[in-house]
Amino acid sequence: MAEALHIPLKFPFTTAAGVYLDKLPIHRPKRKDIAAGQRQAKNDAELEDYLAAKMTGLTLEDLGELDIADSQTVTAVFREMASGGDGSEQLGRSAAPGAENAAE
Repeated sequence: MAEALHIPLKFPFTTAAGVYLDKLPIHRPKRKDIAAGQRQAKNDAELEDYLAAKMTGLTLEDLGELDIADSQTVTAVFREMASGGDGSEQLGRSAAPGAENAAE
């Protein structure tokens, strides 16, 4: 079985909980995540942060500690997923099996 898709960090860091991170797992956000984010967010930037945190499993506090280069990668993967991709293009990988047909 192939390893789950993850974002390798160019600038690893230690979370507020003391966990060293050199990569972030990626989980596709769901419609319920959007609804929850909309209830909490005051604007589009906060909503995107909420969804990026859900996608990576980070807390909002830890998301704020990402280096700007890693943050841009997380945002690019999120936006690709929102348009039907699986994020692999942003990470320089081939699409996951079946992902190329996701929009059909």
